[in-house]
Amino acid sequence: MTLSLRICWGGKRTRGSERLKCGEEIEDPKIIEEVNKLINEFLARVERYRDVLLNDENTPFDYAINALSDWLLEIKARANRGDDDITRLRKAVYKIGMKMLKLVNRTREGWLKIYRKELKELIKKLRSGEVKIAISGDPINAAKSFIAHLYTEHLAISVKRTAKSGSIIIRLTLNNLKGIHIDIPRFFDDLLRPMQYGLMLTDGSIHERGYPVMGTNYLWQVIAWLMAWPGKNYMRIHNLNINENSDVKITWQLMAIGHKLGSKVKIAKEVLALNNDGFAMFLLFAILGDGSINTKEKIIMLILGKSKYELWKDIIKRMMGLNFKDYDNKYKKEIKVYSSRAVTLAQSWLSEPRVRTLIEDLSRLPDAEKLRNLIELTKTRIKPLGRSMVEVISGVWMNTHVKDAGRVELRIKRSRLEDAVAIQDRLRKAGFNARLRGHNGKFEVYINQDEVNKRPELIIKVCEVLKSMYEETLNENNIKRIKKIIGGAMTRFNCQDCTQGP
Repeated sequence: MTLSLRICWGGKRTRGSERLKCGEEIEDPKIIEEVNKLINEFLARVERYRDVLLNDENTPFDYAINALSDWLLEIKARANRGDDDITRLRKAVYKIGMKMLKLVNRTREGWLKIYRKELKELIKKLRSGEVKIAISGDPINAAKSFIAHLYTEHLAISVKRTAKSGSIIIRLTLNNLKGIHIDIPRFFDDLLRPMQYGLMLTDGSIHERGYPVMGTNYLWQVIAWLMAWPGKNYMRIHNLNINENSDVKITWQLMAIGHKLGSKVKIAKEVLALNNDGFAMFLLFAILGDGSINTKEKIIMLILGKSKYELWKDIIKRMMGLNFKDYDNKYKKEIKVYSSRAVTLAQSWLSEPRVRTLIEDLSRLPDAEKLRNLIELTKTRIKPLGRSMVEVISGVWMNTHVKDAGRVELRIKRSRLEDAVAIQDRLRKAGFNARLRGHNGKFEVYINQDEVNKRPELIIKVCEVLKSMYEETLNENNIKRIKKIIGGAMTRFNCQDCTQGP
């Protein structure tokens, strides 16, 4: 729908305000067309969520009120379970939840009295061409961001077309809305710095006065942030995001006014000085910020925009010592750890009783899927390392690998070429036709099934490994792999006393 819009370039902000003054009026039809697209998207989303945005009873804050109310009943019931430290921790978490509930209830009242009415009036005026729209950015170049700004007395609305991707972000800022001050007790003395650094290098930022700040849409993350910053904190509900494919989300703004920080560059250097336990806790809170946890594939992943990569470069090198791998994506970096190593890392994070209590309690909030995934990952059964290894010659242990055809290869990898060549030389001197190849940036020495068949003592060792593989695979009910092991590898080696396959 083409609207009759009054559009101007946004000029200098009004004194003491973040609002743009209207500058030169715009008559360029191409620019007017681009503004129309943004305003039509804004109107469409408001209509899509009119049941919470324009309703006389329902509000965008009801979800948070209901979620917090139910959760607080659970935490109150659990408060006296555990030792004195755990009880104190739960009481502090309960206090934060009560403050959040008070704030969101107060915001709901303000929405019904003021903000909803102004939003309704703005929509009417937009459709009748009575609203002046200030714009900023580049409306013509899709590689650059472009924003339409709408104002009422108490609302500041931005409709932003993002650079490159072209997705549209709509934000309703609630002006003149007071927050709440809250004092947080100190619980994590030895872990505070790593927790704080993990949050700051992902979702956190530094206020112009040096205070750590963060905005979040997640109830659980509000509490996790506050527990990491003991002392004086300020909390307010700052804006609403009208999302394209989900719903209307509250943004909580948090400021740790009892702390001051230097630059993020300094924080990144201090992360590198943490001991191993501190670095592991830093990673947990970084993953809670900019990460994901996949329980099905057993992956823990940190996701960084490429603009952050330079800051993280040395930290990522240290992460690689914990078996993380660095992958390039289109606009971001993905640093992942897989399988048993991901499970072991998750288990180490939650082995600390205070941290486990906090994570478990917050996981009961309905928006805490990431925390529930973390807990689920710690329950995954992992196979012991070395279960498929055989000693081929003295001091050289190789992995038994069953290929798709059921043939067996013994393999060993090394990061350095000279180390792989040294192993190959030792095997050749012992009479094995050992070969060498590159594999995923490393070097792999391998010997094939024909070489194993020449040595009865080695066949016995390989058969023991194959029997263990069969038993594990039988428990997993992996029919395809069972057939590969029994019908292929074990038959080829004529392994004795093996259980019959399907």
